[in-house]
Amino acid sequence: MKQYIESIKNCSLFKDLNEHEILEIIKNSKILTFEKDEIIKQRNDPIDEILILIEGETLGLFVNEDGRVIQIDHMIAPKTLAIATIFSSNPKYPVDVVAIKKCKILTLSKDILIHEMMKNEKILKNYLQNVSDTFIFITDRFYEITLKNLIQKVCSYLYDSFKKQKSKTIKLEMSKTELAREFGVTRPALSRVFIELEKKGIIEMEGKNLKIKDLRYIEEYATYF
Repeated sequence: MKQYIESIKNCSLFKDLNEHEILEIIKNSKILTFEKDEIIKQRNDPIDEILILIEGETLGLFVNEDGRVIQIDHMIAPKTLAIATIFSSNPKYPVDVVAIKKCKILTLSKDILIHEMMKNEKILKNYLQNVSDTFIFITDRFYEITLKNLIQKVCSYLYDSFKKQKSKTIKLEMSKTELAREFGVTRPALSRVFIELEKKGIIEMEGKNLKIKDLRYIEEYATYF
């Protein structure tokens, strides 16, 4: 367990706890291993313990009967999985959780979490902050998926990338297939938006990079509505 302690310490649930406190909490925990593309949990699976991603990356996906896929979250270790629903009247996973890299996951029983929250205010505050952050994230994702059109979604992604990378020449960190899944659309539909923006002189594709030529247009569409 000690070999993963640095990753576990960086998990928001254990913020401000020292190593001794954390090791005491997780002393009876297990570490599970999942290979790339393995399904960790399926939507509506019951939740009876906290899962903490301590190594690797996962996606939270909605998949309907027609095979349409919407990506709700991209989770990178360290990260708690579905922490906001474990104390609901019907605790279950709201999405499919799929490994996109080899993953290590730490388990923490619900009873232990309750016990620790009762005796340690830091754990209680961290849990409540996690739940609040999750609620804000989900409402933001709902807004993006349902109220923004595809051009707005693309411009929001490009504008966020511009601010993050501090450059008008952006390295695209996701493939078009991954972006289409993120936006809940088909890849051809997404490609048409990029082609249209390039025809209008708003952007210029440079291999895996993209150059923003009209930042004002991108910003206005990104912040519209």
